[in-house]
Amino acid sequence: MKVTDFKLIDSSVWVAYFLTGSFRELLEGDEMFFLSVLSLFEIKGILIKKDVPLEKVAVSLNFVKKRSLLIDVNAEISEMAVDFSTKYKIPTIDSLIYASTLKNNATLITLDNDFRGLDRVTVLD
Repeated sequence: MKVTDFKLIDSSVWVAYFLTGSFRELLEGDEMFFLSVLSLFEIKGILIKKDVPLEKVAVSLNFVKKRSLLIDVNAEISEMAVDFSTKYKIPTIDSLIYASTLKNNATLITLDNDFRGLDRVTVLD
């Protein structure tokens, strides 16, 4: 696989997968994905708010971690994110995730319309 083929899977896609079984063809293959550490926070928080049992939350997070290369937020990503947040008017965490995507030469796969129209983003329907 080429570096340009990497995908960063947004928390919205993972949450849909865990709650409704959507996107199995994308997420259950052999491909490894990028994942922002911020998405772990979002996934766990949403699953808990949806009253998913804690055991299932733990299993879900382990699955995500096994399928993903985790990207930490660093100074460079933070500074890039400020520019995106200001320019595109997207929320802070979304800006950090988008900056992580571009920094790693990946394509962001998401359900979040805040990203629609941005370079290197695929918004699933």
